[in-house]
Amino acid sequence: MNKQFCLGLRAITATILMTLILAGCSGPKPLTPITANDPEMKALDADRARYREKKIALIEKALNLSTTEHDAFWREYYGYEAELKKIFDERYNIIRDYATNYDNMNNDIADNLAVRSLNVRDERNDLFRKYYGRIKKATNAIIAGQFLQIENELNLLSDLKISTETPILPREVNPTDVVKK
Repeated sequence: MNKQFCLGLRAITATILMTLILAGCSGPKPLTPITANDPEMKALDADRARYREKKIALIEKALNLSTTEHDAFWREYYGYEAELKKIFDERYNIIRDYATNYDNMNNDIADNLAVRSLNVRDERNDLFRKYYGRIKKATNAIIAGQFLQIENELNLLSDLKISTETPILPREVNPTDVVKK
């Protein structure tokens, strides 16, 4: 990527990192249900709208599409964004459940969170594959590859931000289990 594009990507990364707290999956259900009227969800939706504007501008600039490519790409991309939102909603639910249950963590809760997190990763990768193919068919392999590069970098940055700010799973330590030297 060129230097200007990389700088632009880094500039919106801060916004992305704060708003890409989510993801979707089947399997274990959320531990703490959330509703659309929840103030956290309303704030998150507002953040997403601001982020989406910046992300679209970044993609527009980075891809530099012809008129024909532009229409074909964005027709597919908006479907991708809608599906990605569902995945990120589940990811947000996992983070919320983790925070809510942190002080009362047990094996069942930890397993629920871990399985759901693994499912989110699988669903996100499946979505990347699906839309790489759709965008490639609508445009070409280079544009589809650029789409993957941009999305992958943004998602990696988001994952890194979340993982560095999430405390390790708590575990009670029984003093008799501690090995003394």
